[in-house]
Amino acid sequence: MTISIDLERRHLLASVGDLAGEPATRAIGLSGSGLSRLWIGSELHRRVQSDFEAAEPGYRSEVPVALELEVDGWTVELLGRADGVLFDGDTPVRVDEIKTLHFAVDLHNLYIEERLDRYRRQAALYAFMLTGDGPPPAVRLIVVDIVSTEEKDEDVVWSPEEVRAWLRQRLHRLIAQETRRLDRLAELRAAAELIPFPHDRMRPVQKPIGDEVTDALSDSRHLLIRAPTGCGKTAAVLHPALRAALSKGNRLFFLTAKTLQQKIAVETARSMQDGLFRSLQLRAKGKMCANTELICHEEFCPYAKEYGVKLVRSQLIENLLDDSDHQDPDELFETARNHEVCPFEVSLDLLPHIDLVVCDYNYVFDPVIGLGAVLNEGALRNAVLVIDEAHNLVDRSREYYSPTISSSQTDRALEYLATRSNLVFSNLEELVRELSEVVATTVDLAFEEQRGEEAPASFDPDTISDLRIAFDGAMLSYFLYKREQELWIADDPILDLFFALTHFHRVLSLGGSEFVHLARRAPDGTIGLRIFCLDAARFVGEIIEESAGVIAMSATLEPFDFYRDLLGFDPHRTSSLYVPSPFPAENRLVMAIDDVDTTWRRRTASYDRIASWLRRLSHPQGNVLALFPSYAFLNAIHDRLHMPQHTILAQSSGSSDAEQRKILEALQSRKSHLVLAVLGGIFAEGVDYPGRMLSQVIVVSPGLPQFNMERELLKAYYQETYEHGFGYAYLIPGMTRVVQAAGRLIRSETDRGVITFICKRFLDPRYARLLPEEWVDEDPTSLLHPDPEAAVRDFFE
Repeated sequence: MTISIDLERRHLLASVGDLAGEPATRAIGLSGSGLSRLWIGSELHRRVQSDFEAAEPGYRSEVPVALELEVDGWTVELLGRADGVLFDGDTPVRVDEIKTLHFAVDLHNLYIEERLDRYRRQAALYAFMLTGDGPPPAVRLIVVDIVSTEEKDEDVVWSPEEVRAWLRQRLHRLIAQETRRLDRLAELRAAAELIPFPHDRMRPVQKPIGDEVTDALSDSRHLLIRAPTGCGKTAAVLHPALRAALSKGNRLFFLTAKTLQQKIAVETARSMQDGLFRSLQLRAKGKMCANTELICHEEFCPYAKEYGVKLVRSQLIENLLDDSDHQDPDELFETARNHEVCPFEVSLDLLPHIDLVVCDYNYVFDPVIGLGAVLNEGALRNAVLVIDEAHNLVDRSREYYSPTISSSQTDRALEYLATRSNLVFSNLEELVRELSEVVATTVDLAFEEQRGEEAPASFDPDTISDLRIAFDGAMLSYFLYKREQELWIADDPILDLFFALTHFHRVLSLGGSEFVHLARRAPDGTIGLRIFCLDAARFVGEIIEESAGVIAMSATLEPFDFYRDLLGFDPHRTSSLYVPSPFPAENRLVMAIDDVDTTWRRRTASYDRIASWLRRLSHPQGNVLALFPSYAFLNAIHDRLHMPQHTILAQSSGSSDAEQRKILEALQSRKSHLVLAVLGGIFAEGVDYPGRMLSQVIVVSPGLPQFNMERELLKAYYQETYEHGFGYAYLIPGMTRVVQAAGRLIRSETDRGVITFICKRFLDPRYARLLPEEWVDEDPTSLLHPDPEAAVRDFFE
């Protein structure tokens, strides 16, 4: 639990563990208390407790304790659970505190006495809370070696007077911290009124957005915003959201799907900052690792070793906050590395002092790396979330809860283990083979009467759980061996498999109708098990509802019901805002071609006609982007194209960054190009086309997701749960990609261009209603032109 201080009521509520802890004692990873994070420490605790219960009548484990006392006019309420207490009847006569350490390392550590003192203090606190009218109970500290299970114990000398004196000192230190925190909040509330709009003037379209954001957050409500790309919605949302958050003493998280969006948010924030608030851009752990290998624990990384002590003694956090209002990840990395402390952990330790955090969705919604546990339990209750390009979160959140274990992972691990000869590796090899056999047996059973690449499967949770526990113990020995042998591996297949199994086990334990268990069998012979999440609304919704308010925005956040349902927004706490395009209607021509059928069965017969339309509609004096639902479709049209007035550039599957840059550079030349690309790819959603880089977008086919077992499972689930099976599984995702792609053409008041949809389905009302209302009126036939070629020619001339 978090320490709670109420200055007005003069009341403090804390757990014994939190009260006895100090920032300087924080450890990273698997050293000392960190080793317990592999669940080994918990098992040793239970074993030692069971031994004492069997040997000493009256011995009880996990004894809940609570105490309320007065200290200098304050009410201090303490809660905790003692590891072990020996009772004589109802009278406690001895209190045991049990801790796990790695003796070979920790007992020779320079700072071991600081850690042991904290353990002694914690034990004495429990004894103090259990002291009644009789003599105070004895106190014993028991440390257990996490490798050999050897035990050492010592009698702790203590007195109630010493504990009360320490409590008084700790209380006043916490009161001073809370006073400083409240003073800071008062400063932020005053600063909120002074935060300037980030641009010289506010566009007319930005004011209604800002007003709606302010109204929603003032009532701790959520708001879904559909606003076209290029209208300035980042500034329009971030400015009022920041003011609203700070005025209530809340922290603001600006969440993105891509790093480029973070850059825009940071630039916008910096232009408003001027010493009024603190901000931080949180970069992924892998990119912030200063070690030779990404293994985060004190025994294997010099930047994690004695992290807490080095952090306090260097006063790095204080110095960073004094030096700059914004914590840039590049600068933070260099500073932390120079002090030999983990740059990523420094980022996390800065968070309690930060008012605006710009980061990826993962740090709030990913169950593995989310920040909720890092900040403190319930921290999001005091956080406002802004979700940029929120349409991406539906699929991303389902992937968070869709883990896989494949034969490629077990095969890589076995290949690696085959080159080693040691008992540590022999034990691991036995476990990996057992896991591999579980995967193979489950897949064989699933495909007994099933064809294809995926089949429903039945997983035995007990088998997976047993393997997970066995892996925990084997991995500990493996970690220690790696340290002793300085065995550093850039891409460790054992770690990869262990983390995959851990994630798989964690999701499997959640249960629920949102999950389907599948077996996979690829054409190349790879097999695997997959937990497929059909709907992450339960998990995302819990986070959203805990927050102080959420603003979700995108150019394609429609239909609003779809995102309310699949992201778990409470309809009674959520409103929506549709922002029409502010750009002149005469700057765009939107039309459809209805003599082409791109459905799967009739697509092949339309290839020649599509190629003809591309040639006829592409204006000779401009660049054209033609988008297809798949590479196979793209290549079929490419083979039929003859474009004498355009240079054809085609996106290829797995194209490199260099190849993508080459295409973008070509679009900036004076020549005319036709770019063939896929919907949902980098050219459809990942880049901008400023100025004259692009004059036409032609979307060939609505781009519905590919028909497969997983998509059909989604369709059945959405039909049963929301009564929108085809719409939620196929239609909306496909048309979202269409609008995202076509919307890249007009992104400013001066951009001009033609958007063309090729397929008769675009005139179907079910499809047409998902296009922006400024592109099509209530009658989809308004998209038709008697002579499309002439319409394009006339528009540009």
